[in-house]
Amino acid sequence: MIAEIIPESKTWTETEIFSYSVPEDLVEKIKVGSSVNISFGRKLIRGIVEKLHDNAAKTEYKIKEIISISEDFILPENYLYIAKWISQYYLCSLGDAISLFLPPAVGRPREDTRYKIQDTNKTTKLKLSKEQQTIFEQLKLNLIAKDKKPALIHGVTGSGKTEIYIELTKEALKLDKQVIILVPEIMLTPQTVERFEEIFAEKICLMHSKLSKSERYHTFYDFYSGNKPIIIGPRSALLVPSSNIGLIIVDEEQEDSYKQDQSPRYNATTLAEKIAEKSDALIVFGSATPKIETFYRAEKKEADLFELSSRYNKELMPQATVIDLKDEIRAENFSPISTKLREKIQKTLDEKNQVLLFLNRRGSATFVACRDCGFVILCHNCSIPMVYHLDEKENYLNCHHCDRKEIVPLNCPECQSTRIKYFGSGIDKISAEIKNLFPASRIAKVDSKTMTTKSDYNLFFQKFKNREIDIVIGTQMIAKGLDIPNVDLVGIISADTGLHLPHYRATEKSFELLTQVSGRSGRTDKTGQTIIQTYWPDSPAILAAKNHNYKLFYDLEIKERQKHSYPPFTHLIRIIAENSNTDKAKKEIAGMAEQIKKINLDFIGPGACFYSRLHKKYRYHLIIKIKKYPSEIITSLARENRQFIWDAEPVNLL
Repeated sequence: MIAEIIPESKTWTETEIFSYSVPEDLVEKIKVGSSVNISFGRKLIRGIVEKLHDNAAKTEYKIKEIISISEDFILPENYLYIAKWISQYYLCSLGDAISLFLPPAVGRPREDTRYKIQDTNKTTKLKLSKEQQTIFEQLKLNLIAKDKKPALIHGVTGSGKTEIYIELTKEALKLDKQVIILVPEIMLTPQTVERFEEIFAEKICLMHSKLSKSERYHTFYDFYSGNKPIIIGPRSALLVPSSNIGLIIVDEEQEDSYKQDQSPRYNATTLAEKIAEKSDALIVFGSATPKIETFYRAEKKEADLFELSSRYNKELMPQATVIDLKDEIRAENFSPISTKLREKIQKTLDEKNQVLLFLNRRGSATFVACRDCGFVILCHNCSIPMVYHLDEKENYLNCHHCDRKEIVPLNCPECQSTRIKYFGSGIDKISAEIKNLFPASRIAKVDSKTMTTKSDYNLFFQKFKNREIDIVIGTQMIAKGLDIPNVDLVGIISADTGLHLPHYRATEKSFELLTQVSGRSGRTDKTGQTIIQTYWPDSPAILAAKNHNYKLFYDLEIKERQKHSYPPFTHLIRIIAENSNTDKAKKEIAGMAEQIKKINLDFIGPGACFYSRLHKKYRYHLIIKIKKYPSEIITSLARENRQFIWDAEPVNLL
C-alpha cells in the first residue's frame, strides 16, 4: 500500500505531496487523515495522509517507508480541503497550511493541572429583551437550516450580544454539536469568559497564548475528542479540528488581532467562515462596529443582518462632547488635558464615580500638521499624509506609496504659521499630568508594558471593579471588554493619532476605536459621558463616533472605497521585499513591479514601507488590487517568487 502524504514543511516546492510505502503492521490502522511520522530529507517530521492506494505501478526509485503512526489523531477529511484552500488563498506551502491543525508537539505531556471550573448548574434561561429574543429565534432556526448564510449581529456597545451567544450555544449543545467562540484576546475579555463559565462550567475549554505546551495539548484533545463541547479563545481556538462543529461565533469581528502576522498569514474571520461552510455549521459575527466589508456583504444579502439598536435594559448611550484642541491652543492651554475635560474629571470624582482616559498611542510623529489651522502635509502624487522621518543624516517627509521625499517646511503651506506639530504622545506624559492635576486620586496605567500577563490584567480588573482605582489611563487595551458600572466619564485624549496614517482603513479604525472606547461609560442606570479631544472636529469618523452612528460612517466610507477601488470592491495582496541592504530590497521590489506590469494587474507602489526598517532589514512593498480572488495568476506568481513576503487580505499596510 502507498500513502500520499503532506509533510509538515514550510518549504513551498513544486511537489507538495509525497509517496511513502505503508509497513504491513500499519495497513489496518492507517486512514486518510492519519498523522504519521516520516523521514523527510534529513529530518524526522509529521505528515498527514492525503490518499491511500495500492502499489500497482513499478517505480525506478525506492520509496521510503512510514516510520510510525499517531493513533490518537486523525484529521477530519474536510480539513484536507480547507488546508488546500488556505495554501491557495494565503499563498503558503500546503505543509504550512496543514500544520495549523495538528496537535501540539509534546514529548510527554505533563499531568493535567489546569484550573477546574466548578459546575454551577445554571440552567435557567436568560431573560432576553424583545429585540434579543427575535434575533435568537431566527438564529435558532438557522442552526438547523440546510442552506446557512453567515449572520451578522450589529449591536451598539452594551446591547447584549453575549446573551444571544449564550442562548445559541445552549441550542447547539441540545443538537449534540460543538461550539467555537472566538474572542480577540482572552485577557481583555474577562467578563465574556466569566459569563460563559457561569453557565457552561465544565463543558468549556479555554485556549490562549499563556498556556504551557502540556496545557495546550490537553486543551486541544479536550475539544478534538468531544470531551468538552465548547472552546473559547483567540484565533488559535479555531485551529482545533472537529467533525462535529455546529456553531462558530466570532465576537468583535472587526479586530485586527484575528489576522496572523506570520506564515500562514490567515485571517481567522475568513477561515472561520470556510470551516463553517465545510462543516455545515452556522457562523455568527458580532460587532458594534463591523468591518466595512462585512456590513457590505450583509447589505448585498450575502449574510443575514440582525440589528440591536438599543442598550440592554434600555440604558441610554453616553453623550459625547467634541473639544477642538485648536481652541485650547488659542486660549493658551498647552496641557494635553482640555479645560472642559479637567472640569468633567473633577465633577465625576466629586460624585464618587470612575474615569477612563484613553490614549491611542499607535505610532509616533506619524504625520505633520499645523496647530493653528489643522493643515496636514500631503503627498502631491498620492494625496495621503507625508510621514516624518528622522535618521542619523537628515530629517525629511516621505510618501510611503510613491516614495516621494520633501524637506520639512518651517512654515505651514496653508496659513504660514510656524507652529508645525509632529503628532505622537506617550502614556507616561499623560499620567504625570493627571497626577499633577488630581494628586489625591488613585491612578492606574494600562498598556502592554504594565499588563504583561493575564493575572496582571485580572488584578487590575478586580481593583477597578471594586472601586479601588479612580482614574485609569490606558491604550487600546481598555477599548473593549470593560463593563464597569461606575465608569461615568470617558476622556479620549487625542482622537487624531491614527486618523492620518497612510492606510485606506485609517479612518475606519479610528471610528471603531472611538466608538468602542465611548461605549465603556454609562453601563448601568447612569447615562455616562464622553469627551473627545481633537484637532479635526469635522472629521467624518469623529462626528459619526460622537453620535454612535455606524450607518452614517459606513455610507460615507463605502463611497470612498468604491471610488478608489479598495475592499470590498477589490482584494488586496501585499508583497514585501526585505533585505539588510536597502538597495537590494529596493531593486527586488522594482523587479516584481515589472513582472506585475507585464501581466496587466493593477497595483500601488512600489515604495518604502511605513516601518522602513525592522529587525535590521530594510523594507519595500507594493500592493496588488484584484477583483476575483483566489487567482491562479497570483498563486503561480507567489510560487515563482518565494523570496518575498506575500500577504493576502492584509490588515496592516505599514
